[in-house]
Amino acid sequence: MEIDASHSQLREIEIPKIVRNPDNPRILFRQGELEELLESIRIYGVQVPIAVYKDRDKYVLIDGERRWRCCLKLGKRTMPALIQEKPTRLENLLLMFNIHSLREQWDLLTQALKLPDIIELIKKETSVVPTERDLSRRTGLAIGTIRRCKLLMDLPEKYKNLILAELEKPKPQQKLTEDFFIEMERSLKTVERNMPGLIQNKDRTRDVLIKKYRNEVINNVLSLRKLPKIAKAEKVSADTAKALEALQLVFQDNDYSIDQAFESSVSEAYLEQNLQTKISYLIDKLQGFQEEDVEPELRTSLQQLYERLREILEA
Repeated sequence: MEIDASHSQLREIEIPKIVRNPDNPRILFRQGELEELLESIRIYGVQVPIAVYKDRDKYVLIDGERRWRCCLKLGKRTMPALIQEKPTRLENLLLMFNIHSLREQWDLLTQALKLPDIIELIKKETSVVPTERDLSRRTGLAIGTIRRCKLLMDLPEKYKNLILAELEKPKPQQKLTEDFFIEMERSLKTVERNMPGLIQNKDRTRDVLIKKYRNEVINNVLSLRKLPKIAKAEKVSADTAKALEALQLVFQDNDYSIDQAFESSVSEAYLEQNLQTKISYLIDKLQGFQEEDVEPELRTSLQQLYERLREILEA
Protein backbone atom coordinates (compact mmCIF):
# COMPACT_ATOMS: atom_id res chain seq x y z
CA MET A 1 0.00 0.00 0.00
CA GLU A 2 1.47 3.35 -1.04
CA ILE A 3 0.50 6.91 -1.85
CA ASP A 4 -0.81 7.02 -5.43
CA ALA A 5 0.56 10.26 -6.85
CA SER A 6 -1.28 9.70 -10.16
CA HIS A 7 -4.62 10.17 -8.36
CA SER A 8 -3.44 13.06 -6.17
CA GLN A 9 -3.56 16.80 -6.63
CA LEU A 10 -0.35 18.71 -5.95
CA ARG A 11 -1.07 22.08 -4.36
CA GLU A 12 0.39 24.67 -2.04
CA ILE A 13 -1.69 24.50 1.15
CA GLU A 14 -1.95 27.08 3.89
CA ILE A 15 -0.18 25.58 6.89
CA PRO A 16 -2.84 26.61 9.48
CA LYS A 17 -5.33 24.43 7.58
CA ILE A 18 -3.17 21.31 8.06
CA VAL A 19 -3.82 19.12 11.14
CA ARG A 20 -2.01 16.05 12.45
CA ASN A 21 -3.56 12.65 11.88
CA PRO A 22 -5.17 11.38 15.11
CA ASP A 23 -4.33 7.81 14.06
CA ASN A 24 -0.65 8.48 13.41
CA PRO A 25 1.19 5.85 15.49
CA ARG A 26 4.17 8.15 15.88
CA ILE A 27 3.87 10.01 19.17
CA LEU A 28 7.36 11.29 19.86
CA PHE A 29 9.29 13.84 17.80
CA ARG A 30 12.64 14.37 19.48
CA GLN A 31 14.17 17.81 19.09
CA GLY A 32 17.52 16.46 17.99
CA GLU A 33 15.92 14.50 15.15
CA LEU A 34 14.09 17.61 13.88
CA GLU A 35 17.02 20.04 13.92
CA GLU A 36 18.75 18.73 10.78
CA LEU A 37 15.47 18.71 8.82
CA LEU A 38 14.60 22.17 10.14
CA GLU A 39 17.88 23.58 8.86
CA SER A 40 17.42 21.91 5.45
CA ILE A 41 13.92 23.39 5.08
CA ARG A 42 15.19 26.80 6.21
CA ILE A 43 17.78 26.79 3.41
CA TYR A 44 16.15 24.82 0.59
CA GLY A 45 12.45 24.76 1.44
CA VAL A 46 10.28 21.63 1.43
CA GLN A 47 11.70 19.40 -1.31
CA VAL A 48 9.26 16.50 -0.90
CA PRO A 49 5.52 17.30 -0.69
CA ILE A 50 3.56 16.07 2.27
CA ALA A 51 0.52 13.83 1.70
CA VAL A 52 -2.89 14.79 3.09
CA TYR A 53 -6.59 14.14 2.67
CA LYS A 54 -9.31 16.77 2.90
CA ASP A 55 -11.77 16.56 5.78
CA ARG A 56 -14.27 19.43 5.69
CA ASP A 57 -12.18 22.62 5.75
CA LYS A 58 -9.00 20.94 7.05
CA TYR A 59 -6.25 18.83 5.52
CA VAL A 60 -5.30 15.77 7.58
CA LEU A 61 -1.70 14.54 7.36
CA ILE A 62 -1.00 11.08 6.00
CA ASP A 63 2.74 11.53 5.54
CA GLY A 64 5.08 14.37 6.45
CA GLU A 65 4.37 15.39 10.03
CA ARG A 66 8.01 16.20 10.70
CA ARG A 67 8.13 18.52 7.64
CA TRP A 68 4.89 20.15 8.78
CA ARG A 69 6.19 20.68 12.33
CA CYS A 70 9.38 22.26 10.96
CA CYS A 71 7.40 24.62 8.73
CA LEU A 72 5.25 25.63 11.71
CA LYS A 73 8.39 26.38 13.70
CA LEU A 74 9.88 28.39 10.83
CA GLY A 75 6.69 30.42 10.48
CA LYS A 76 6.08 29.44 6.85
CA ARG A 77 2.66 30.24 5.37
CA THR A 78 2.26 27.39 2.86
CA MET A 79 3.83 24.09 1.90
CA PRO A 80 3.44 21.68 -1.06
CA ALA A 81 1.06 18.76 -0.56
CA LEU A 82 -0.36 15.82 -2.48
CA ILE A 83 -4.10 15.74 -1.76
CA GLN A 84 -5.56 12.22 -1.64
CA GLU A 85 -9.09 10.95 -1.38
CA LYS A 86 -10.20 10.47 2.21
CA PRO A 87 -9.33 6.88 3.24
CA THR A 88 -11.23 4.61 5.60
CA ARG A 89 -9.73 4.40 9.08
CA LEU A 90 -8.17 1.01 8.28
CA GLU A 91 -6.73 2.30 4.99
CA ASN A 92 -5.42 5.34 6.86
CA LEU A 93 -3.59 3.24 9.46
CA LEU A 94 -2.21 0.73 6.97
CA LEU A 95 -0.99 3.49 4.68
CA MET A 96 0.99 5.13 7.49
CA PHE A 97 2.45 1.80 8.63
CA ASN A 98 3.56 0.92 5.11
CA ILE A 99 5.07 4.34 4.44
CA HIS A 100 7.22 4.14 7.55
CA SER A 101 8.19 0.50 7.15
CA LEU A 102 10.16 1.68 4.10
CA ARG A 103 11.80 4.56 5.96
CA GLU A 104 13.00 5.19 9.50
CA GLN A 105 11.41 2.88 12.04
CA TRP A 106 9.03 4.24 14.64
CA ASP A 107 9.61 3.46 18.29
CA LEU A 108 8.26 -0.05 18.78
CA LEU A 109 5.75 0.96 21.45
CA THR A 110 4.07 3.47 19.13
CA GLN A 111 3.40 0.63 16.68
CA ALA A 112 2.24 -1.65 19.49
CA LEU A 113 -0.31 0.94 20.65
CA LYS A 114 -1.97 1.03 17.21
CA LEU A 115 -1.80 -2.66 16.28
CA PRO A 116 -4.91 -3.55 18.37
CA ASP A 117 -6.91 -1.02 16.31
CA ILE A 118 -5.66 -2.57 13.07
CA ILE A 119 -6.47 -6.08 14.30
CA GLU A 120 -9.99 -5.02 15.30
CA LEU A 121 -10.65 -3.17 12.01
CA ILE A 122 -9.43 -6.13 9.92
CA LYS A 123 -11.60 -8.41 12.03
CA LYS A 124 -14.65 -6.23 11.30
CA GLU A 125 -13.80 -6.11 7.60
CA THR A 126 -13.18 -9.86 7.15
CA SER A 127 -14.93 -11.44 10.17
CA VAL A 128 -11.64 -13.26 10.82
CA VAL A 129 -8.92 -12.47 13.38
CA PRO A 130 -5.80 -11.72 11.32
CA THR A 131 -2.80 -14.00 11.76
CA GLU A 132 0.71 -12.66 12.26
CA ARG A 133 1.35 -13.37 8.58
CA ASP A 134 -1.76 -11.36 7.61
CA LEU A 135 -0.64 -8.45 9.77
CA SER A 136 2.85 -8.58 8.29
CA ARG A 137 1.49 -8.54 4.73
CA ARG A 138 -0.86 -5.63 5.38
CA THR A 139 1.32 -3.42 7.61
CA GLY A 140 4.74 -4.08 6.08
CA LEU A 141 6.10 -5.11 9.49
CA ALA A 142 8.25 -8.23 9.85
CA ILE A 143 6.62 -11.09 11.77
CA GLY A 144 9.36 -10.82 14.40
CA THR A 145 8.50 -7.13 14.88
CA ILE A 146 4.81 -8.00 15.29
CA ARG A 147 5.66 -10.56 17.97
CA ARG A 148 7.76 -8.01 19.83
CA CYS A 149 4.91 -5.51 19.56
CA LYS A 150 2.47 -8.03 21.04
CA LEU A 151 4.62 -8.36 24.15
CA LEU A 152 4.37 -4.59 24.62
CA MET A 153 0.65 -4.56 23.76
CA ASP A 154 -0.07 -6.93 26.65
CA LEU A 155 1.73 -4.80 29.25
CA PRO A 156 -0.42 -3.02 31.87
CA GLU A 157 -0.82 0.72 31.20
CA LYS A 158 1.59 1.83 33.93
CA TYR A 159 4.48 0.06 32.20
CA LYS A 160 3.54 1.47 28.80
CA ASN A 161 3.63 4.92 30.41
CA LEU A 162 7.07 4.14 31.87
CA ILE A 163 8.35 3.31 28.38
CA LEU A 164 6.79 6.45 26.89
CA ALA A 165 8.44 8.60 29.55
CA GLU A 166 11.77 6.94 28.76
CA LEU A 167 11.32 7.39 25.00
CA GLU A 168 10.97 11.13 25.47
CA LYS A 169 14.60 11.26 26.58
CA PRO A 170 17.53 11.39 24.13
CA LYS A 171 18.56 7.87 23.09
CA PRO A 172 21.82 7.79 25.13
CA GLN A 173 19.90 8.63 28.32
CA GLN A 174 17.27 5.91 27.94
CA LYS A 175 17.54 3.16 30.56
CA LEU A 176 14.20 1.32 30.68
CA THR A 177 14.09 0.63 26.97
CA GLU A 178 11.53 -1.32 24.96
CA ASP A 179 14.14 -4.09 24.68
CA PHE A 180 14.26 -4.41 28.47
CA PHE A 181 10.50 -4.91 28.71
CA ILE A 182 10.43 -7.33 25.77
CA GLU A 183 13.18 -9.49 27.31
CA MET A 184 11.46 -9.33 30.71
CA GLU A 185 8.06 -10.36 29.33
CA ARG A 186 9.49 -13.23 27.28
CA SER A 187 11.39 -14.49 30.31
CA LEU A 188 8.45 -14.26 32.74
CA LYS A 189 6.17 -16.09 30.30
CA THR A 190 8.66 -18.98 30.15
CA VAL A 191 9.03 -19.02 33.93
CA GLU A 192 5.24 -19.19 34.32
CA ARG A 193 5.01 -22.09 31.85
CA ASN A 194 7.77 -24.13 33.46
CA MET A 195 7.16 -23.30 37.13
CA PRO A 196 3.42 -22.64 37.49
CA GLY A 197 2.49 -20.86 40.69
CA LEU A 198 5.93 -19.39 41.31
CA ILE A 199 4.89 -15.89 40.23
CA GLN A 200 1.93 -14.97 42.44
CA ASN A 201 1.81 -11.28 41.56
CA LYS A 202 3.26 -10.50 38.14
CA ASP A 203 3.27 -6.73 38.58
CA ARG A 204 5.18 -7.05 41.85
CA THR A 205 7.70 -9.31 40.10
CA ARG A 206 8.04 -6.80 37.26
CA ASP A 207 8.57 -3.98 39.75
CA VAL A 208 11.35 -5.90 41.51
CA LEU A 209 13.15 -6.61 38.22
CA ILE A 210 12.79 -2.98 37.12
CA LYS A 211 14.20 -1.75 40.44
CA LYS A 212 17.13 -4.19 40.22
CA TYR A 213 17.86 -3.06 36.67
CA ARG A 214 17.74 0.60 37.65
CA ASN A 215 20.09 -0.11 40.58
CA GLU A 216 22.35 -2.22 38.34
CA VAL A 217 21.84 -5.38 40.36
CA ILE A 218 20.81 -6.60 36.93
CA ASN A 219 23.53 -4.96 34.87
CA ASN A 220 22.61 -6.21 31.42
CA VAL A 221 19.30 -6.66 29.58
CA LEU A 222 20.53 -10.02 28.26
CA SER A 223 20.88 -11.31 31.84
CA LEU A 224 17.07 -11.65 31.78
CA ARG A 225 17.51 -14.55 29.34
CA LYS A 226 18.96 -16.61 32.17
CA LEU A 227 15.59 -16.64 33.98
CA PRO A 228 14.03 -19.12 31.50
CA LYS A 229 17.15 -21.29 31.71
CA ILE A 230 16.80 -21.49 35.49
CA ALA A 231 13.08 -22.28 35.14
CA LYS A 232 13.94 -25.14 32.74
CA ALA A 233 16.24 -26.80 35.28
CA GLU A 234 14.48 -30.15 34.96
CA LYS A 235 15.24 -30.31 31.22
CA VAL A 236 18.98 -30.24 31.89
CA SER A 237 18.75 -32.60 34.88
CA ALA A 238 19.54 -29.82 37.37
CA ASP A 239 18.15 -29.62 40.90
CA THR A 240 14.66 -28.10 40.43
CA ALA A 241 14.28 -27.29 44.12
CA LYS A 242 17.50 -25.29 44.04
CA ALA A 243 16.37 -23.54 40.84
CA LEU A 244 13.01 -22.69 42.40
CA GLU A 245 14.71 -21.27 45.48
CA ALA A 246 17.05 -19.20 43.29
CA LEU A 247 14.17 -17.70 41.32
CA GLN A 248 12.23 -16.93 44.49
CA LEU A 249 15.24 -14.95 45.71
CA VAL A 250 15.61 -13.11 42.40
CA PHE A 251 11.96 -12.03 42.53
CA GLN A 252 12.36 -10.50 45.99
CA ASP A 253 13.44 -6.93 46.77
CA ASN A 254 17.11 -7.54 47.61
CA ASP A 255 20.57 -7.38 46.02
CA TYR A 256 20.49 -10.95 44.70
CA SER A 257 21.17 -10.89 40.95
CA ILE A 258 20.06 -13.13 38.08
CA ASP A 259 23.71 -14.02 37.43
CA GLN A 260 24.09 -15.22 41.04
CA ALA A 261 20.91 -17.27 40.74
CA PHE A 262 22.10 -18.87 37.52
CA GLU A 263 25.54 -19.73 38.91
CA SER A 264 24.13 -21.23 42.11
CA SER A 265 21.49 -23.39 40.43
CA VAL A 266 21.91 -24.49 36.82
CA SER A 267 25.19 -23.19 35.37
CA GLU A 268 27.02 -26.53 35.75
CA ALA A 269 24.13 -28.45 34.17
CA TYR A 270 24.16 -26.16 31.13
CA LEU A 271 27.95 -26.39 30.94
CA GLU A 272 27.69 -30.18 30.89
CA GLN A 273 24.95 -30.05 28.25
CA ASN A 274 27.08 -27.77 26.10
CA LEU A 275 30.10 -30.04 26.58
CA GLN A 276 28.06 -33.10 25.64
CA THR A 277 26.90 -31.38 22.44
CA LYS A 278 30.49 -30.54 21.53
CA ILE A 279 31.70 -34.07 22.28
CA SER A 280 28.96 -35.55 20.08
CA TYR A 281 29.92 -33.15 17.30
CA LEU A 282 33.61 -34.08 17.68
CA ILE A 283 32.89 -37.81 17.61
CA ASP A 284 30.81 -37.36 14.49
CA LYS A 285 33.58 -35.39 12.76
CA LEU A 286 36.27 -37.91 13.71
CA GLN A 287 34.31 -40.80 12.20
CA GLY A 288 35.59 -40.04 8.71
CA PHE A 289 39.22 -39.45 9.67
CA GLN A 290 41.93 -41.82 8.46
CA GLU A 291 45.50 -42.06 9.81
CA GLU A 292 46.88 -40.13 6.85
CA ASP A 293 44.38 -37.26 7.44
CA VAL A 294 45.84 -36.41 10.85
CA GLU A 295 48.23 -33.47 10.64
CA PRO A 296 50.97 -33.14 13.32
CA GLU A 297 49.19 -30.22 15.09
CA LEU A 298 45.93 -32.15 15.22
CA ARG A 299 47.72 -35.27 16.43
CA THR A 300 49.20 -33.27 19.32
CA SER A 301 45.80 -31.87 20.26
CA LEU A 302 44.17 -35.30 20.11
CA GLN A 303 46.93 -36.75 22.27
CA GLN A 304 46.36 -34.00 24.87
CA LEU A 305 42.62 -34.65 24.77
CA TYR A 306 43.19 -38.40 25.17
CA GLU A 307 45.44 -37.87 28.20
CA ARG A 308 42.95 -35.54 29.86
CA LEU A 309 40.02 -37.87 29.21
CA ARG A 310 41.95 -40.78 30.69
CA GLU A 311 42.67 -38.72 33.84
CA ILE A 312 38.99 -37.86 34.21
CA LEU A 313 37.75 -41.41 33.60
CA GLU A 314 40.34 -43.00 35.89
CA ALA A 315 39.54 -40.50 38.64
